[in-house]
Amino acid sequence: MSRYRDVVRADIRRCVGEHEASTRRVLATVWEQMGLQAVLVYRLGRWLKDVRWQPLLWPLLPAGWLLYALGLVIVRYGYGIRLALSADIGPGFWVGHFGGIEVVNCRLGEHCSVGQHTRVGSTEDAEGPEVGDGVWIGAHARITGHIRIGSGSTVAPGARVTRDLPERALVVGDPGRVVFRGYDNSQILPRA
Repeated sequence: MSRYRDVVRADIRRCVGEHEASTRRVLATVWEQMGLQAVLVYRLGRWLKDVRWQPLLWPLLPAGWLLYALGLVIVRYGYGIRLALSADIGPGFWVGHFGGIEVVNCRLGEHCSVGQHTRVGSTEDAEGPEVGDGVWIGAHARITGHIRIGSGSTVAPGARVTRDLPERALVVGDPGRVVFRGYDNSQILPRA
């Protein structure tokens, strides 16, 4: 339980900022940020999936799954964000925009960011991409296959990545190719 609490705090801090974390500001941010709402629904689903093996918490499961299903309908059909429970998403995840986002059968590290119309992983591949920490994935990008993307890398908008990337690489194009090594994406990453 405390692990999920810390992960949710990291997600909220990513949107609110470290110094602005008053209760009022947090609630306003959750209300305004559709991407954060989607991440919180995903976290609820992952928590429910994990506690099914803890008999003391079984009385909470029916109400929890009902709440998750309601949130899932809003997030998936209202916002166009699909964060599948098969994805392992690290703390501090940030969804910049809504619409056309699919994250499935993959592993994302800490403090990753995705833009609109982004696809990471595939429903056809049981083992999808492994994305390192602090990776920025631009709008309309596609990452598929069992590949590894190094920490601190940047996938430019519209890029299609189908092979491994080193750390701190800037990749562009379709198919994606590394155009810069040692790229510092800290200026484009939202609050961390």
